[in-house]
Order: sequence, then C-alpha cells, then structure tokens
Amino acid sequence: MILWMFLIECVFFLDIILHLILDKKLCRIILLLSETVITFLLIQFFLYQTRIRRGFWAELPAAAVFLINTVLTISAVYELISSIKKKNQNIDLTSIKECMDQLPVGICFYWNGGLTKLVNLKMDSIARRLTGVNISDAEGFWKMIAKGEAANSIKGGDTPVVCFEDGTAYSFSHSEKQLDGETINELMAFDITEEYRLTAELKEKQKKAGNINARLKALNSTIQYIIMDKETLQIKIHIHDSFGKTLLMTKQYLISPDRVDRQEMLSLWRRNISLLKNKERENWQHPYFVTMQNAESLGINIELKGKLPESDKLIPIVDSALTVHITNVFRHAEGDIAYISSEKTPEGYTIRLTNNGRPPSAHAKECGGLVNLRKSIESIGGTMQLSFTPQFEMILKLPENTEEELKWHIDY
Repeated sequence: MILWMFLIECVFFLDIILHLILDKKLCRIILLLSETVITFLLIQFFLYQTRIRRGFWAELPAAAVFLINTVLTISAVYELISSIKKKNQNIDLTSIKECMDQLPVGICFYWNGGLTKLVNLKMDSIARRLTGVNISDAEGFWKMIAKGEAANSIKGGDTPVVCFEDGTAYSFSHSEKQLDGETINELMAFDITEEYRLTAELKEKQKKAGNINARLKALNSTIQYIIMDKETLQIKIHIHDSFGKTLLMTKQYLISPDRVDRQEMLSLWRRNISLLKNKERENWQHPYFVTMQNAESLGINIELKGKLPESDKLIPIVDSALTVHITNVFRHAEGDIAYISSEKTPEGYTIRLTNNGRPPSAHAKECGGLVNLRKSIESIGGTMQLSFTPQFEMILKLPENTEEELKWHIDY
C-alpha cells in the first residue's frame, strides 16, 4: 500500500510540472499541490504507525485504505490525462518544430553571420549528405552551395542544384525576411528528383534526335552526291555516243565524201575536242567532297592545313580516316572544329588530326572505327599513332606507294 501511494505521489509531481508548462492555472496548481502534500503526509503517517505498532494494518479496515488509494489514483490519472490532451491541443514552439520536421522541404532560418534560428530534420539530413555534419554555419553552407563547390553540385547561382548518387536532386532558394526589426535569412531545399530525371531524359532524347537529324543530313548529302555521280555517268555516256557518232561520220566521209555533210562533221569534232581539253574539275568531283559535306551537315568545321593525297591508292584510306575522325569529334568529343594538317615527306605523307572538343577519359582505348582504320593503313605499309592525353591526336604516316608497288619497282 505504501508503494502504491508512492507511485501516486510521483504522478502528482508530473501533473504539477505539466500544468506549469501548459496552462499555468493557479487554482489547478494549488489543488495538485494540496493532493501531493496529502499523499505525502499519508505516506509518512503509515510509515510511522508501522514502526510503533506492528499490528496497525490488521486493526485498520482494509476497505478504508483501498478507498483512499483509489481516490488518489483516480485524481492523479485524471489530471495526467487532462494535461496530455491539452498538450496535444495547444500549439506552442515545440509543436511548430515538430510540424516543420515532418515537412518534405528542407527549411533553415539563420541570422547574418550564420547562427541558426531554426533548422528542420530534412535540411539537416541534406547537409549531412553534402558535408558529413549538421548545419552549424548556415551562411557558409549557403555560400558553398551557391558557388557550386559541393561534391554533388550540378550548378550554382541563385538557384543551385545538387544531385546525389542515388539520383535524388534538390534545388535551393535563398531570401531575406524581417523578424522583430532584424534581418533573418531563409534557406529552403526542394525535392526536384522527378523533374531532374525527366529533364535528363529529355536531354538524352534531344541528343538522340540531333544525331538522327545529323545522319539524315549526311544521308541527304550522300544522295546528292549519288545523283551528281549519276548525272556525270550520263554525261560520259553522252560523250561516248558523241565520239562514236563522229567516228562513224568520219569513216563514212572517207569512203564516200559526197554522202556526208562536211560542216556537220567538223562541228562534232570541234565540240568533242573542246570537251577533252577542259581539265578543270567541279567541286563535287574532288576526292573528299562528300566527307567535307558530311562534316558541314554535322556542324563541324574543317580547318585543313596542307594538301591531302590524291593518289588513287591513298584516297580511300584518307577518306576513311577523315570520316572516323569527324564522327568521333561529333559523338565523343562534342567539338565543332576538326584540325587536319597534311605534310608531304620524301616517304609519302604525314597527316595529323585533332579537334577542339573535350579530351577523352584517362582509360580511353582504341576501338570501333579506329581499329578498322589501323588495319587498312598497315595493309599498305603505313602507320597510325594515337595519343589520348592531354588531347586526342591521330598521326598517320602513309607511303606514297604501297608495298606491292614498291616490290614491283624493285623487281623491275
């Protein structure tokens, strides 16, 4: 019974503390103090009686003792429940903090100098992922993010963005407010994971669409070249037919001059001879015209220094090298200028190819079109040298004559 009353005493103490924090009503506090004192006096009385009279509990009616403890218990529990209900119904600073901790938005209020006024759990969580510790200097934290110096920073500025390894992205905003006549800074972090993912997907799709568009442009240039080549073939057929007609007229004239118009025959000869004397080629007739057109359609400027080989043996290989280089500049280096220099040497040609794009990764390896190009170059006795750092560079050394031609000259 004494232990029971001691527990009641503890509950009364807790009731007094809660009332002092929550409602602070004087009458309720006096009532609780009275009940606490009464319980304390009863405990002391029972302890005293137990010491001086061993059979006290046997003489005192059990129902009376149980009734006293029951009444005190009901009163203590009622006051405790009442205090808890008031705590849940009243809005105080603790309630505001608990509410802000449940928000999915990171919130931080701080004074000039970095001293924090209020930081919710979300902002502390973001700060720990970025810096490893909670926010202590909010002004320094904001400056780090605004400058884009955070390890996971995507961009800085007025609305910086950070993205973590798991794909979670946050956008920050900063503003100044007035509180009690003083300036207080508001820093907020918004979860933009879905928007960031959709934006990344859109950029990837735009890049793919750009590649498809560039290929279509290149295909269009190739189709134009095929059409021009077809027209050239038609011209050659026409010239062939014209020469055949002229030769037949000449043969007929030699057999029977009276049966052939001499002036018409001479006119045909003059026309055919003038076609043979015209040695100038059109632009589209140059060896690397289609490749240059493809580069232009991809938005890549060719800066050529020197003269590329025009040997029938070297043109296909050099043209393949230009195609591979332009493709790598567009797809991997993301550049817009391809630098090509060609130097005539006693052994043949030395061709250097580089670009203004970003350098390849430290672990870049020769693959794809470069492997096939090396095989083609080595098959004619040439060499290909690649350098990936600090900038990509391809150096081709091509012989003026292939190995088979050199062997034929030596045998001869």
